[in-house]
Amino acid sequence: MSTNRSMPYLNIEQLVFYCLHGSLPILSPVLAHARQLSKKIILTRILTSSAIVLAVLVTVGMRILDLGIPGQGVEGPIEPLAQLILGICLLVFVVDYFARIWVATEAHLDTSDDQTELKADIASHHYRLEYASSFLGVVDLLSIASLAYALISSDFITWPSFVIVLALFKLGRYIPGLDLVGCVIKNERQTLSAMLLTLGILVVVLATALYLIENPGQPEMFKSIPHSMWWGIVTMTTVGYGDMAPISWLGRIIGATAMLIGIGMLAMPAGILSNGFAKEMERREQLRAWLIISHLELFAGLESGCIADIANCLKTQIVPARSAVVKKNAIADSMFFIVDGEVEVELKPKPPQPVRLRSGEIFGEAGLLDNKRRNATIRTLKTTRFLVLELRDFHRIANEHPELMDRIRAIDQERKS
Repeated sequence: MSTNRSMPYLNIEQLVFYCLHGSLPILSPVLAHARQLSKKIILTRILTSSAIVLAVLVTVGMRILDLGIPGQGVEGPIEPLAQLILGICLLVFVVDYFARIWVATEAHLDTSDDQTELKADIASHHYRLEYASSFLGVVDLLSIASLAYALISSDFITWPSFVIVLALFKLGRYIPGLDLVGCVIKNERQTLSAMLLTLGILVVVLATALYLIENPGQPEMFKSIPHSMWWGIVTMTTVGYGDMAPISWLGRIIGATAMLIGIGMLAMPAGILSNGFAKEMERREQLRAWLIISHLELFAGLESGCIADIANCLKTQIVPARSAVVKKNAIADSMFFIVDGEVEVELKPKPPQPVRLRSGEIFGEAGLLDNKRRNATIRTLKTTRFLVLELRDFHRIANEHPELMDRIRAIDQERKS
């Protein structure tokens, strides 16, 4: 395998970046972080993220529950213990914010090792400014400003001290999949915007119609079109507070029409978002497979189009430790690329040294090439992640990319010899 198995050396900036983000550009996407970094670094990452998450939960929890803090409309001093806890949380937020600004350039190390070129790239790209002006960067700054304002001014009863609840958005960095929601909404923003615009137009039209019909009979209830728009929003969203209701038969027909339209309009975002989630998950899976196979030695030197074509066919499979991946005499219907883990080939008679395959190696190709059943049982020695290429895709790729098949045949011949 082309990936260096030795643990990479991390300078202080890279160490801080990994502790804050849980990833690092210089790490291989093929191997798990536990195989590339020391236990101390991984433990430091866990402690760092735990401290930030705990600070967010404690600060927001004390604010919304008024634990030791005067509530809105209630005057009084903050308890000393609460002030100490909030001061520690503020320190955590400040260190986190400036540390992220400091190591922002580590996420864009796409230049050469030449320090002059690296410094020129950092100077020409405002990486730190990009973080500071990003959504989470603004949230970090507002969280610090809100908590610092409350502690310095002892003002815990006005709205600036409640801005701290925005710190909950910081948890998005530590909750897997939460960023997926924002990504899907961003991808489907045009469709969702068109639907919301249509809903807004319908609210205005129906509210105007109901105002013209109901105002003579209920002048205090439907006294203007803006007042009637509240009825339109409540009705079309099927909330139905009942504080405003038509009494004429024509008004009730319009109200029934608004309810039916509202049900249909609100059902559309569910379909749009579910389809968006499916497409985004598929895109991420393909990207993950592309990154993995592009780092495997078998695919070294292949064109990106060939790698992308193969990545679209591969499926990820995770098998627990001491489980049979293939069994002897079973029908050969797929071949396996070991992404991370280790397997053992069970042969009879048992060889002096066990035959083991590790990350970057393949197996199962012999049955597909020779159209024969499996000639051995292969079991995982620990939890192993595979990329699986099924039989129908194998033959299609064999016809479209003969250079890859030549490499697989070479591996098969080497094993047989």
